[in-house]
Amino acid sequence: MEWLASGLRRDVCVLLYGDERRAQQLKSALESHYDRRVKPDRFYGALETLESTGHVQKRVEGLEDVYSLTDAGRENVERYAAWIDEQVGE
Repeated sequence: MEWLASGLRRDVCVLLYGDERRAQQLKSALESHYDRRVKPDRFYGALETLESTGHVQKRVEGLEDVYSLTDAGRENVERYAAWIDEQVGE
């Protein structure tokens, strides 16, 4: 699963699981989680890669881009969550 090679791409998908978000909302949530600034070129590059690989889809609402997971993106997040559960266990 190539999308897992990047923690940023993985975390974008996790944030989109179950809800769509505007690009700036995603970036702010990531920066809050990482407790540091995410460079715009890195952030938008991750979104473009996720879109080109079919994990997220973008729609334009007014002046803002709104992102949501595709079925493939959702499946990969669920597989990742299952793997985490296996490794961490109860």
